[in-house]
Amino acid sequence: MNKKTKIITALGLMGIVFMGTGMNQADAKKKAPQTEAVQVQTEQAPAEKGVNSYVYTSTKYGYTINCPQKPNVIPADSLYEGKEGEILIFANEGYTINHAWVIIKNAFEDSKVPDLNTIDEEAAKSYLNGLMNSNGYEAIELINRNATDKAIYAITAKEMEIDTDGDGQPDTVATANSQMAVTFFRGNKGGRYSIQLIDNPELRDTAIDSFQKGVVSFTEK
Repeated sequence: MNKKTKIITALGLMGIVFMGTGMNQADAKKKAPQTEAVQVQTEQAPAEKGVNSYVYTSTKYGYTINCPQKPNVIPADSLYEGKEGEILIFANEGYTINHAWVIIKNAFEDSKVPDLNTIDEEAAKSYLNGLMNSNGYEAIELINRNATDKAIYAITAKEMEIDTDGDGQPDTVATANSQMAVTFFRGNKGGRYSIQLIDNPELRDTAIDSFQKGVVSFTEK
């Protein structure tokens, strides 16, 4: 099963709403995620699928999320300059992060993202295709995050066609070191959040399953 199929199959746990159909990656430019920022050693989470037994509460940002284990927490701007939020680290080797969730607050401009709970199907497909083509995603969906709120869910591409000479035509293929699962949504109190899964060197079924359950459990307090 390839990674795209794995992600789309896993989305069934959360409820597929619409599927983006554009698959052209031309001109997509993606900075590889930085994954070297923490020196505290953390053991890998148990591989028991689907168990998020630890409830993490952020005193600084006022949210809770169910995690596979108690994380080590560092500021998001440790890896992503200028970003508000936290990185919940579940496993690392020295400075290399193997498994973590990146939680970004004020992750997008409100005016640039439509109301995901009221957008119609055709408008959603058009919007998702635009995101696919401009961000180098391999797959993208609009999902039911919970009973009342929807979210954008995407997987970053492993291979991307790049225009290196500026003639408007892709002329080479770039291969990313790893892939990430990414979500964007508005919280129950209107916060604009992105939650991203880091799982190196390859996205695992258990990590994807746990991540999805964490996204569903996210609540602004």
